[in-house]
Amino acid sequence: MSTPRPVVAPLATARSQRSALPPIRLPGDIDAAMGDERKSRFLGTVLPAIVAVNNAVLGERARLQGILRDKRTGIAPSPRDQAWLAQIARFYRGKATDLEDLLTRVDAIPTSLALGQAALESGWGTSRSAREGNALFGVMTWDDALFVVKPYETIVESVIDYVRTLNSHPAYAEFRAERQMMRHMNEQLDGGLLLRHLTRYSELGGDYIERVTVVIRQNGFADYDRMDLLAPWVPHG
Repeated sequence: MSTPRPVVAPLATARSQRSALPPIRLPGDIDAAMGDERKSRFLGTVLPAIVAVNNAVLGERARLQGILRDKRTGIAPSPRDQAWLAQIARFYRGKATDLEDLLTRVDAIPTSLALGQAALESGWGTSRSAREGNALFGVMTWDDALFVVKPYETIVESVIDYVRTLNSHPAYAEFRAERQMMRHMNEQLDGGLLLRHLTRYSELGGDYIERVTVVIRQNGFADYDRMDLLAPWVPHG
């Protein structure tokens, strides 16, 4: 008998089904605030978006783990699960037939890491690309032969693209491998440790890692990694 599958808001289809995740946007007056007030407004907006997206990823991971457990006992994926695996594999740039590799890709990003990078890349939500394009993580794209910061309709879509990038790009294979090792050891995901594998995220290399580290440390973001912010999956419908 196969394992019951959790019903989740699928991250892989969130862009085409925007009702699956909340349409969070930065407050229009965030650049008018100063100091701790600015940080408070930023966290009040960005933290829920990160948690929502990570919960969606963990929902996908729970379903993938169920399919993998069944496969190990000789139960083949159903046609419905096969279609879902194909969708997940496309989104995370993996192979639907390699469930072990997919499991290293389909996982949450530590909250501290996401917050640290978002705060640094967006100037705590005050950069033009953040205010006008909901862009938190400096993801670049081509537009009319120009290499520009990619805009989004909502903060959540920016977080989705960031999560997908870390979970799929070849440059971050070591990041994913260490995260999976933490899972195997039943350890809490540690954003500070995983950050070491993101030197290729910015042309600043090691200096970028140091800057994000300072943001995480000075603002106590590591505490969010220890909080019970994430659920095993998010019921939907």
